[in-house]
Amino acid sequence: MGYTRIVAIIPARMAASRFPGKPLLSVCGLPMVEHVRRRTLLCKGFSEVVVATCDREIADVVEKFGGSVVMTSSTHPAASDRVAEAMRRLDCTNVQGDEILVLPEDLDRLVEAVAVEPEVSAWNAVAKIEGRGELEDPSIVKCVVSLSNRILFCSRNFSSLPLSNGRFDPVRKVLGILAFSRSFLQQYGTMRRTPLEIAESIDQSRIVEHDVVLRAVEYSKGYLGINEPREVEVVERCLVEDVRQREVLAHILSA
Repeated sequence: MGYTRIVAIIPARMAASRFPGKPLLSVCGLPMVEHVRRRTLLCKGFSEVVVATCDREIADVVEKFGGSVVMTSSTHPAASDRVAEAMRRLDCTNVQGDEILVLPEDLDRLVEAVAVEPEVSAWNAVAKIEGRGELEDPSIVKCVVSLSNRILFCSRNFSSLPLSNGRFDPVRKVLGILAFSRSFLQQYGTMRRTPLEIAESIDQSRIVEHDVVLRAVEYSKGYLGINEPREVEVVERCLVEDVRQREVLAHILSA
C-alpha cells in the first residue's frame, strides 16, 4: 500500500452565524484558531496543517504565528465546502476540524481509522453523551450510530427519545472533526444541498442524505467546543481543571 499524505485543514471565518469573530477570540492569551492549529501540529500523522479562511484578518494572525494559510471564497454555505476548495491546492487526504480542546492522541485515532479503511469516503469523530441535557442542547450536534459504526442520522435535538439504558446508545455527540478522501471531497462541493442539512445547518447531513458512508470514530471524551459566547467560560474552566487539558495548554503556550 502506498503512502497516504494526510493534511489537516482548519476552516475559519469571522462571520460565524452564532458567534461572529470566534476564530480570533482570545483564550488564555492565544486566538482560538491558534489553539486549534498548535494542538493539531502535535499529531504526527499529518504531513501539513493549514488554515482555510476567506478573511485576511484571520490569515494575518495565523501567518504572524508562522502558520500556513489557504485563502478561499467567502460564499461557501458550509465549512466542508471551504475545505473542499482548499483541498484543490493540496495533494492529500484531508482531515477537517476546529475544536479548541481536541487532544493529539484523539486526532491519531482518526488518522488510524483512515489507514484501516482507505476505501471509505468520510469519517467523523464522535463521543459518548454525558447527560440528558446534551440531547436537547442545540449547540451540540448528535447522531445515531449503527452497529457497524456508520452514522445514520444527525440532529441538534434528540430529547424526545425515551433512552433509558444509561449510556444513551445508539446516540453519540458529533464532534467538528472529519476526514475525507480526496476523491470524495472533490465531489462534495458539487452535491446538492439537502433538506436536513439546510434545516439544521449540519454539514454531515449532506453526506448521509446522499447515501455516502460516514464512519464514526469514537474519541476518548467529547470536550465542549466554542460555538456560542456562553461556552467560553466552560472551556476556560476545563483548561484549568482537566489534568490532560492543562498539560496540552502548557505545551502549546510554550511553543
